Amino acid sequence: MKQLVKGTIKKSLDAAGFELRRKTESKNSFEMEPGSLLVPRIWEREFFRDLISFRLDARGRHVVLLGSKQQIEYMQTAFDQPTVVPWDWEESVDLSRFPSDSLIIICRLPQTEAHWRILKSLRAQRGSNVIAIQELVLPLTTIQEGQASFVYSVDDMEELSRYYTGRAFFGPLEQLDSVFSIRGKSIVEFGPMEGSQTAGLVNLGAGKVLCIEARAVSFIKTMIAQYCLNWDNVRLVMDDFHNADRNKYGEFDLAFAHGVYYHSMAPFLFFENLMSLSRNIFLGGYTLINGAGSNDTINYEGQSYRVKKIQIGNSFNNAANEYAYHLDRDDLISFFEKRDYEVTIISDEKPNDPWGDWFLRFFARKKD
Repeated sequence: MKQLVKGTIKKSLDAAGFELRRKTESKNSFEMEPGSLLVPRIWEREFFRDLISFRLDARGRHVVLLGSKQQIEYMQTAFDQPTVVPWDWEESVDLSRFPSDSLIIICRLPQTEAHWRILKSLRAQRGSNVIAIQELVLPLTTIQEGQASFVYSVDDMEELSRYYTGRAFFGPLEQLDSVFSIRGKSIVEFGPMEGSQTAGLVNLGAGKVLCIEARAVSFIKTMIAQYCLNWDNVRLVMDDFHNADRNKYGEFDLAFAHGVYYHSMAPFLFFENLMSLSRNIFLGGYTLINGAGSNDTINYEGQSYRVKKIQIGNSFNNAANEYAYHLDRDDLISFFEKRDYEVTIISDEKPNDPWGDWFLRFFARKKD
């Protein structure tokens, strides 16, 4: 009978154009707060605290923590000298002794109508300066759901949080920053994927970042990060990078194209776009060494470039077209040098994966 019911459901879904799949448990599954089906029990997970401190910018604000001993001890390291108040839903708590602009964080999760009414009374005293723990935690569950629903390059939420909060960088962003200061700069980023590199640019002080992404799944993943981390200076657009030049998007201090050029079916058109968008370009990608593995050439402005034409699969981080090219390392550098760019090598190495023979990253600055 059970199999008959399952078969009937599957046929109905098939007829409607849906596919039935077994849902597997996410590696980022967390215990919920007692009585809640939505709010994770965060108190033994340090990375939640790091993400909360990014969601709640408390710089220059006095913070008051109300909650249990465990909750207060967990939260207080996220803020600079907070006032701690052991508290278990007592109605008599007096907020008037704290500065009027203090942030009052309620660490206990409301469990009953009485709890919600007490929370309302506290907010009646201090308005939006009273912040309940679910307001800080619920948005972070969109990252958890994103990782359960989509394929992420970094599939562990704890590791991903290190990139989002700037405790680590996804790629050689610090090395780039040492040769071209990111702080205050306007940047166009191609292929943000899930926002790990976007986070690095933001955490290094970028003034504004325009992310251009053609894959809907990557757009959604980066949009989740943008919302969770309050990236007010980041704008996302869906477009093919062959369509992105100065005429459409304007001029930037830096064109950032890490891990995307070798997804292009017209790489020299893409390079033209980069040069139109900025006098400063960061480029990283797979290359050939001394032409080894080349199976084709591309002629551009009277010069022949050695390339390996590759077929592109349709995975979460691949290109928009069915084929693309890896260029020879020296030819790639020469392309920019011959167009009056000064090239600074950031990294030059054999990759630890099977997707290419060599991986080159460099910063190219247009000479005055």
